[in-house]
Amino acid sequence: MANAKLTISFLTISAFSADNVNAEFPKENAVNIDSPQRAFRSANATDTRLVIDLGAVQTNLSCYLDWVNFGTFKYQESADGSTGWADIGSTRTVEKDPMHGVYRRKDDLVLTGKRYLGILIPTQAPVDGAAYFRIGTFAVPTNIVELDIETTVEWPFEVNLPESNVIENRYPTGRTEKNKLGALDPMIISFGLRSTVQQNIAGTAVSEIADLLRDSTKIIYIDFNFGESWQAYLVKKVGELRATINDPAVSTLDMGTILMEVVT
Repeated sequence: MANAKLTISFLTISAFSADNVNAEFPKENAVNIDSPQRAFRSANATDTRLVIDLGAVQTNLSCYLDWVNFGTFKYQESADGSTGWADIGSTRTVEKDPMHGVYRRKDDLVLTGKRYLGILIPTQAPVDGAAYFRIGTFAVPTNIVELDIETTVEWPFEVNLPESNVIENRYPTGRTEKNKLGALDPMIISFGLRSTVQQNIAGTAVSEIADLLRDSTKIIYIDFNFGESWQAYLVKKVGELRATINDPAVSTLDMGTILMEVVT
């Protein structure tokens, strides 16, 4: 059991530059959280750096990388996005979500007051056998709420079979790109939020939780906070949201089971 972390807020960022880039899969794709399948790709599997403009000088960031195909990388920082690159910590390992089959990673970073973040992918063999590196989504969730409430992934992960396993992306130029998911289908996560008689949840906190989960159009960042670097997701709520206030334990909360579909 752990306190889940959720938010519907994300830092406004842009892709500042990229080297070794495949022009058909531009750097801007990496910061589009609406479609991880619309990815940034490098031209080949040699040293590649994607530079993110954070919009302003930053010191603390929560970072989320999704739908990648490399096993190791480094976060770096720079004042101008071009020079003076310094590593933020050591080389990081990307682990595969054993339930979903996707490589992803979440990190909390401490910067020394810099505006530009580098994602440096060193030369290596891509984990999927491709001849290039890919980043489906990079996002910086903000205003994260850690729920002081019991969070249980009740029957952890279920597969929702779509009518087709082909996703078609349409570009403004009129070009289309079809991605076959193969055995990977959109995933439904089932989890419950529960309170106990020992937990006194104020009415404002109940409203805060409900606001995070009510709107099915919002992309939600959820980190189950179980100590696994891959166990965070971009999701949208599916189904009804049901919350009850239990008597006689005044102001305790039972949210029931909540269904979330992973954004693909």
